Amino acid sequence: MLADEFTQQTLLIRTALDSPGPDQHDRLCCLNIELQTLVTRIRELPGLSGFLLPPLFSDLKQAAHDGPVIIVNASEYSCDALVVLVDRLNPVHIPLSITKEGVRELSSKLNTLTVHAKSMDVTRDLGIILRELWDEVVFPIVNFLQTVLPFQSRIWWCPTAEFSLLPLHAAGPYRKGQQNLANIYISSYTPTLTALIHARRHAPMHSASNGKLFVGIGQAKAVGENELVSVGAELANIEQRVDGLATFMHIEGQESCIARVTEELGKSEWVHLACHGIPNRSQPFKSAFALHDGRFTIERIIRCDLENPEFAYLSACHTTVGDEDSLDEVMHLASAMQFAGFRSVIGTMWAVDDAQTNKITSVFYDNMIDEHGRLDYTRAALALNRTMKTVDVPFDQRILYVHLGA
Repeated sequence: MLADEFTQQTLLIRTALDSPGPDQHDRLCCLNIELQTLVTRIRELPGLSGFLLPPLFSDLKQAAHDGPVIIVNASEYSCDALVVLVDRLNPVHIPLSITKEGVRELSSKLNTLTVHAKSMDVTRDLGIILRELWDEVVFPIVNFLQTVLPFQSRIWWCPTAEFSLLPLHAAGPYRKGQQNLANIYISSYTPTLTALIHARRHAPMHSASNGKLFVGIGQAKAVGENELVSVGAELANIEQRVDGLATFMHIEGQESCIARVTEELGKSEWVHLACHGIPNRSQPFKSAFALHDGRFTIERIIRCDLENPEFAYLSACHTTVGDEDSLDEVMHLASAMQFAGFRSVIGTMWAVDDAQTNKITSVFYDNMIDEHGRLDYTRAALALNRTMKTVDVPFDQRILYVHLGA
């Protein structure tokens, strides 16, 4: 089979690369010619014409099927937005007035404020940052979108570089009589265009309305971490709200160990994780959820064998915090859940206040029920948007939650 031949050829090349010698260059040249011949044969097979080729933009723009995707980039030369629309041959370029250094300064100020949010009122200073983000970044984009997109439509942000640290979804003028972004459009995020396309792939349907498997995972007393006092109440409240809509089970304490969580993730469509999130900014694949017997790392998450994952709510700190040195490498706990297969994920940009989570999740899950009385993972962005407009929590807690995926 060609698949076996391809595997064998790549192994031969790897062996040659690890075996220096006077004839290494000639051996590699010969092996590479053989590999290219093999790739050509593979591309002649039905459905494999693009094997090992970069995707075409005509394919990538399908990510904008349900709404535009806005790629925002900061470089030393300029800061720009590219708006991908499914009915446009090419993305729409929007130059931004902010500089890369300006983006870094906003990110630094934001980080300082969110670190101190529990000990002081940061509402005013956060508003200043979000106003600047609106004026220099988001408003020019919205100004264009309003010419092609109806009010309250969905949009997807695909931030790169330093922009990945900023809450674009929460930008706004924050001035009397003017609308913030959350009042104009419903924001989601995606790490890549391809990830969003995969998130929309066909999902098997259950015949029974209450056949959805929903697991709540809680760990209030992880070793070496502060106790989370609201975990039990949070899971109990969710169970009450989805009663009759899903088959709900929760695991806490000693039961929430790595092996058990891996098992339950494999067979559950919906998951709610209430625990400590531990980012590792120098080694992102070591970022983890703190469970009873250790850390459930990204390395483990992406190896999980999931049957039909739909929705994951990560009620944990810093679940969208990635590599501090390679900001374009979008690998964090929330994206790991998406790469593992979950089509829709709720994550957090900074520290979660445990005292507020119960209020937020209660309202959120009420908003996840559609007009037919069913839980619908495609409502997550709308549910989050509505929740944060009505829930009575501190301002920094209203804007730290983000939606990723479909």
